[in-house]
Amino acid sequence: MTNKHIRYRIKIKGHLDTRWQDWFDGLTITQSDDGHTILSGAIVDQAALHGVFKKIRNLGLTIISVNPQTKGE
Repeated sequence: MTNKHIRYRIKIKGHLDTRWQDWFDGLTITQSDDGHTILSGAIVDQAALHGVFKKIRNLGLTIISVNPQTKGE
């Protein structure tokens, strides 16, 4: 098993204010033109990914999609 971080792009329904960025462990928060929010950045492992999901759930937000990113995306 490698210690390589995987970059993810998580699309959330609605706009989330960028003030939550620190709470999401430095993931970048981008508001898209379609009225949704993109959380993006490196996540160390599956446990950390599930931690992000828990935070999204605790805020009562809806996940639209979760996509690991390959180089160049």
